[in-house]
Amino acid sequence: MKRFRLAAAATIAVAALGGVAVGSLPADGASVVTVADAVDPAGLYNDAQSKFANGDVAGGLAALQQALTIAPADTDALALQSIWSDQIDDASVSDAALSRLRVLNPLLATTARNVISGVATAARIVPDTTPKPVAGRVAIVVLGFGLNANGKMAPELVNRVSAGKSQAEITTAAPIVVTGGVPKNGITEAAAMKTWLIDNGVAATRILTEDKSGSTVANAQNTSEILRAKGIRDIVLVTSPNHIRRGAADFGATGLRVVGTLTTATDLSKYLTPLTKDQTRGIRLEATRTARIPTTHQPGALPQNLPDPGPGLLADIGGQVLKQLLDAGSSAIGSGAEG
Repeated sequence: MKRFRLAAAATIAVAALGGVAVGSLPADGASVVTVADAVDPAGLYNDAQSKFANGDVAGGLAALQQALTIAPADTDALALQSIWSDQIDDASVSDAALSRLRVLNPLLATTARNVISGVATAARIVPDTTPKPVAGRVAIVVLGFGLNANGKMAPELVNRVSAGKSQAEITTAAPIVVTGGVPKNGITEAAAMKTWLIDNGVAATRILTEDKSGSTVANAQNTSEILRAKGIRDIVLVTSPNHIRRGAADFGATGLRVVGTLTTATDLSKYLTPLTKDQTRGIRLEATRTARIPTTHQPGALPQNLPDPGPGLLADIGGQVLKQLLDAGSSAIGSGAEG
């Protein structure tokens, strides 16, 4: 057992030192201990992500905890631990992971908070077809829908852009962002919506196009960049009732604040009950993708978001572990004993 504990400690030292291999501590007749003897934290991270994708939140969190025991400075793992602990209402673990993350990577800590708050906001949404006034600086974002083969808008896309126009009529200073790529007959969803809005009396100067995306995830990522450049954070999100919560979670994960929503009337009665916590697992998973938290880590490689050592943060961690290795060296590996 001593040799196993030493191997695990060596792995921690490697992670803490940002990739400096500890190697072995040979002695005459001693067993050689290498980092390869220990569990790979990347494999545990990947196992956690696989479990989250399959709905096994408890199993995913257990794998993350193992990974963080070996590589405590893995900021991606800390972000996921905070986000998914919130899923099971374990506030103490979620808050502790966020606190640690704020020290190691403040930007990623903000991202994790955005995912958590974005999912919570999305779960509370009750689809509504009535536009309402919204105060402050805000943008109206209309999400796309697949075009017909000839490049014409499908009826549901007409419904979405019509709802966007209704919102624009009472939020008169707000720009309108039309989103969606996937061109048909050389026309993107965003271009088709822009043409419709102009033909129906909306000034072209109010319309911004996001025409590169092929998914809700990309809609959110690309639109957030467009609005960030204009200093806009608050949005009114417009889409169909069956899409509004997923869309709101994705846009929230980018740091945009969904301060209002408007939907079409399509199948409205099916979506009038807010989501339970258990029902948010799918949108939470997609929100982590939108936030660009890596789906996998490369086995055998260190995390990409280890903090800058600065005045000795990682050196202190690694130095403590190395000292323990050296202090234990003669008794832990000299005999090669297992017990």
